[in-house]
Amino acid sequence: MRPHPVTHLGREAVPLWIADAAHPDPQSLLAAVRETRLEPCEGDLYPGVRAPAPAAWGEWLASALGIWPELAAAEVLRADFAIASHDPAKLTPVQRIPHFDTTDPAVHAVLHYLCDAPHRGTSFHRHRATGFERITPARAPLWRQALVADGQRHGLPPARYHEADTASFERIGTATLRFNRLVVYPANCLHCGDVAGSWSSNDRLTITALIRIASQ
Repeated sequence: MRPHPVTHLGREAVPLWIADAAHPDPQSLLAAVRETRLEPCEGDLYPGVRAPAPAAWGEWLASALGIWPELAAAEVLRADFAIASHDPAKLTPVQRIPHFDTTDPAVHAVLHYLCDAPHRGTSFHRHRATGFERITPARAPLWRQALVADGQRHGLPPARYHEADTASFERIGTATLRFNRLVVYPANCLHCGDVAGSWSSNDRLTITALIRIASQ
């Protein structure tokens, strides 16, 4: 595994951990997903299909994160094969803007890219009206109010995947996609997959996970 120097994005210094050549046998993961049925999850806002990742992947991840002392002793909460593949015309308004996974500051999100170009990576954003780059428990009510105000001011977001800067959001950084790259970031930061140009290919394979850092 080849870790990059940790970077910090935006005014709130959102940390971003990236490592290349992450898994020792990524082809075994490709073989595993071929034996797995990925399906939409009822009530899940993820715009695509999922299936549980192998338990061995979670065990590997918990160990591999030890290359970053601040992420050591992580508990893997969930891990799924995931492909963003929904038709943008069918996205709900909340699926058309950057999102956060949880307000819990101890929880981090993990992306393991198992595809390559021309797919693109994941971008991180600042909400213009509030300046928020992360949504904390204290900010959550203000965030909901701000989204209502955005709708009144700018109208609903168009029926497409979020890409670059808009009237409501400014991009503060990107985790570029590369095969067998591992990306970790706080789950409460505003982010979205850069899938607008490739959702229809149905092969933007990732493993997505949530981890809890014991020290926080």
